Amino acid sequence: MLTVKVFIIKLFYPVALVYWKYWSKLYQFLYHRKYKDVELSQNLNLVQAQEKMKTISWTKDGIKEIWDSCSSPHWVQHVINEIATRQIQPKGSLDCDDFSIWASNTISKNFFPHIFTFTWLDHRGKLYGHAMCLTRNKDGNLVHIGNWGISRPYRNLREACIDILKMYHSDKPIGWALLDKNLNITKWGRNLPEG
Repeated sequence: MLTVKVFIIKLFYPVALVYWKYWSKLYQFLYHRKYKDVELSQNLNLVQAQEKMKTISWTKDGIKEIWDSCSSPHWVQHVINEIATRQIQPKGSLDCDDFSIWASNTISKNFFPHIFTFTWLDHRGKLYGHAMCLTRNKDGNLVHIGNWGISRPYRNLREACIDILKMYHSDKPIGWALLDKNLNITKWGRNLPEG
């Protein structure tokens, strides 16, 4: 039964990516366009970005987000600004993809920031997914950053995905994707990346 579930989820993985992108764009328009003039932080290094993200409390997506949408980076910046000035986090969803879109829009281009999503089944067959901001250091190693913090360096994307699978005691990767800061899919694949 689990094999059939894995097959179906992998089959529809690219459809889910496209749906997520366009639903997120609609969600941003419906709920976050009033924040479009909030000025984003710029040219941050990884430590600076992580320090700002550490002030935010992760809040899972709910009914309004249809349980998964990516907020506007300007909304996330608004939250960071409110916490810095008023010490209060405004109510609203702040899921892993919200951290990652903000980071990919504010981290210096010298780090080649992209949104990185990875989906897998855990050892019980439960579906999980996570979004991070993937960066490349001067030495060529990859590092992801987001609500999990700053990762250790990886030689390639496959190594990063395997590390996530180990954290969840899983050997069932579903798929991965790299997106630019505007949610445009630049690369994707089923299972694990080649390297």
